[in-house]
Amino acid sequence: MVEAGTTRFWVGASTLGALGSPARGIRSLDLDADGRATLGEPIDVGPNPMFLAISGASGVLGIVHELADGRISSWTFEGDGLSPFSRIGATSGDPCHLAFTESGELAFAANYSGHRVTVHPLAPDASADAVLEAEFSGAGPNPDRQTGSHPHQAVLDHDRDRLLVPDLGADRIRVIGLDRLPATLDHDEHADIVMHPGAGPRHLVISGDLAVTANELDRTASLIDLVEGRELAWFPIGPDTEPRGLGCSAIRLTRGGIVLIGDRDADALRGLRLDARARTLELVATVATGGRHPRDLELSRDERFALVADQGSDSIAIVALDEEGVPLGVVDTVATPAPACLARMP
Repeated sequence: MVEAGTTRFWVGASTLGALGSPARGIRSLDLDADGRATLGEPIDVGPNPMFLAISGASGVLGIVHELADGRISSWTFEGDGLSPFSRIGATSGDPCHLAFTESGELAFAANYSGHRVTVHPLAPDASADAVLEAEFSGAGPNPDRQTGSHPHQAVLDHDRDRLLVPDLGADRIRVIGLDRLPATLDHDEHADIVMHPGAGPRHLVISGDLAVTANELDRTASLIDLVEGRELAWFPIGPDTEPRGLGCSAIRLTRGGIVLIGDRDADALRGLRLDARARTLELVATVATGGRHPRDLELSRDERFALVADQGSDSIAIVALDEEGVPLGVVDTVATPAPACLARMP
């Protein structure tokens, strides 16, 4: 039972030991109103549960298992435990992100090395194998990272009834129409949003008719006009630092208009103020997390804290935020093996 004023998260993690210590499963993390954290015991849900998503409609937990022969699993919550929901399904190569439709009956998986988005039905005891897919092609100027398409996220753009997919390998935001689901996916590459060369868009957030992308490869954040379907401008997320080929990771937007971005080159959390009218982003804060490789981040429900999953140092940093959401400093650190994802309970 989660107490009033407490935010529960579920922590996805790497079980392979390639970065950080091998985890033994996923676990809950409860954060109280004063920023004190309590970790649950690991729950074995299968290999490499690197990204988790929770459906607000159905209450189902979806997991992509980041493997060369990718898999998806789904679970229901039973107190502090989990029970299987759908039967384990097949995705494509190295699935790295998952998003639910509003009803919770379908999930979209972004498959990094599979070059596609796959669609999975989630129903009790039914197979979660992919029933639809959209395959992408393309490349970018970075010879090490952009020799092919690499979808990295799937985001529902509810106002326009479509799916937005940042494609790190092709410097595109793929635009997929959803009005003919579940019969088919509508992807017309001419509707894709073209990013500046070498950006490597990884994740994005939506704010009305604008989107902000965290561009992994050149450590910038781009503003996108979602009505016109074009990139407006891009801004550095912080001062130059020694590049380690890691760049931007996760991105969140606070209710106060602060864009939070993980910076894996600086091992820091960056805060940028979004001015929607002027269409600008301004760096307003940098907080070193004290860990290594900030892969994901999430906000407490009251937005007094941001949690940052530092996979490389087996730790989660708890960062205090001001009333707008500007990061102030680390108030605590929680030890847990190879945290890769933080999914907040609705």
